[in-house]
Amino acid sequence: MRRRRGMGSVFSLSAIDLFASGMGAFIIITIILMPDYQKEVRMEGHLAYLDALARESETLLDETEMGVERLQMALDAARTRQLELEAEERILGSEINTLNAQLTARRQQPTPAVLDEELEDTANAHAVTFRFLGLKTEQTRYVLLVDMNKFLGEHSELVLRSVGRALDALQPGFEVGIIGFQQLDDGPRFHHWPTEGALAPVTAANRARALRWLGDRSGAFAGGSPMLAAFEAAYRTPAGAVILFSDGLPNPAFNRGLPARPLAQAITVANPGNVEVHAVTIGDYFKYQGTVAFMETLARANSGGFLALAQ
Repeated sequence: MRRRRGMGSVFSLSAIDLFASGMGAFIIITIILMPDYQKEVRMEGHLAYLDALARESETLLDETEMGVERLQMALDAARTRQLELEAEERILGSEINTLNAQLTARRQQPTPAVLDEELEDTANAHAVTFRFLGLKTEQTRYVLLVDMNKFLGEHSELVLRSVGRALDALQPGFEVGIIGFQQLDDGPRFHHWPTEGALAPVTAANRARALRWLGDRSGAFAGGSPMLAAFEAAYRTPAGAVILFSDGLPNPAFNRGLPARPLAQAITVANPGNVEVHAVTIGDYFKYQGTVAFMETLARANSGGFLALAQ
């Protein structure tokens, strides 16, 4: 019985010694690995901080881009409004000039009529290079913009004669193109001579070709007048002057919902800035209120002249 107790004491001390050795080894290993653990913990904290900074930076960048886009939109809107105000100023100026001219005419005594030929003889030949029924300009490149809506169909011969007189007034060395325009069921349709966006030298042969080309389309007058789209097409040519032949009755439905005065303003805003617009009103313009005012306002606001022709 005593031997068994002695053996139990030895085993118990050996176990304690083993456990103590293991604990000591664990403590030593822990002390050795503690700095690496702390570095890893700090590294995870740094990474989390960097992630947070990255998210904040992305948020700020998104907000900045949105702010820049909003500023750009505001700037574009301001520029558009500036162009609209400039066009409105030019329109108001043209109306004031018209009223002043009417007032002056009433105050003055009537004078005998002077023919265009007499005026041309007394005018400075170097200041005016083109004269058509009183329309005068120094430009040498022209687009004849011909309205082909259905209401002008009964005046197609007058349109053809008027365009022919304009072509005859062009001098050799000038350039000319014709754009016929109309609004059909499938949308705006344009007829180009010689080709889209191009002008042809003024020669006797080209005058005949252009007039024959337009005469072949005398039976194609139909639909409405997409006036704004027609001027945008004319502005894309190299012409320095546009001569519009129309009855002055553009339907707002075919012109982005714009009535006459806002339409004249939109055409003026779309003008690149140096293209003259001359307006020739054709047909029964005296039957409709505002047609003459629209054509005259459009011409004066774009440094052009205005005249009206009836059958």
